[in-house]
Amino acid sequence: MKAFDDLLHLQTKFSVDLSKDQNTQAVLNALCYWEGKRIENYAICVMPNHVHWVVRLFEKVENGHPVWLQDIMQSVKRYTSNQLNILENTKGTIWQSESFDTTIRDTLHLHNAINYTLENPVSAGLVENWWEWKGTKLFGRSEFRLRP
Repeated sequence: MKAFDDLLHLQTKFSVDLSKDQNTQAVLNALCYWEGKRIENYAICVMPNHVHWVVRLFEKVENGHPVWLQDIMQSVKRYTSNQLNILENTKGTIWQSESFDTTIRDTLHLHNAINYTLENPVSAGLVENWWEWKGTKLFGRSEFRLRP
């Protein structure tokens, strides 16, 4: 994953700049839409050309139906594609069809995933501290943050 991120950080031209204020907000809105209903967010980082998202899926919704990651991803991608095309006055595909997801195995893995997500703009050389990046959001589980 780090090698792929390093390549993304080197990219300077992309169809839609997700770090533009209005685009970042559209993505954050979509990633937070299902909060408390189908997911629990831990950390989000909207980079100029990709997104990191640490999230826990609920097993079931109120009616007992299971929650599926592909349904959440489809919802987020569909909504943000429509919004970003409107905001950028463009048409067409915004997201790659494949997402790179990882199953979190334990608490240490969760800590590492959150830290990796938050530190992404620092690693890319965009800011000195993760909290300076407007596309970074840490949710109420600050005890998962290992480094200051």
